[in-house]
Amino acid sequence: MLAQHYGKIIKDQRLSKGLRQEDLAAKARVARAVISQLERGKRRAVQSDTIERLLHALNVDLRAAAPAAREEPRKLARLEQYKKLNEQRVRHLRLAIDLAADNERAAREKIAKARERVELWRRNRSCSPFYIDRWSQLLALPPKRVAKEMSSFGEWEDALFQNSPWSWAWT
Repeated sequence: MLAQHYGKIIKDQRLSKGLRQEDLAAKARVARAVISQLERGKRRAVQSDTIERLLHALNVDLRAAAPAAREEPRKLARLEQYKKLNEQRVRHLRLAIDLAADNERAAREKIAKARERVELWRRNRSCSPFYIDRWSQLLALPPKRVAKEMSSFGEWEDALFQNSPWSWAWT
């Protein structure tokens, strides 16, 4: 998407300055084929230094050419949130695998530690009753069942990853 955005800017600026693709390629030290692909929207990925060299050769300010500058922080924040959620998901799945593979005693010890965390939330009122109740229900199950439920939270999944009693397990 960014390559298409910059490809349009590069083409518009190149044509407005009366430059051929060959001229721009020589000036920016970029292969003409790269310029052609960018301008036609055929190139999906391009290195940022290539874009910078092309824009510099066209005397275009990179900041002015950036797409929807106000949207970028929000998009970046959403990506960061998605990344964190995905990391939590992976951690919970690994923990579920560990619980399923552990002997009964080791699994029960881990679950007991998670229950202590939930009780701490309850005593201190440091977490929503929603999370406390849901985690309490899950942690009351036998270890193999806890592991199974943790690998298939379904509609609860994202919410439960936000407040996890397992954070001690991966710190």
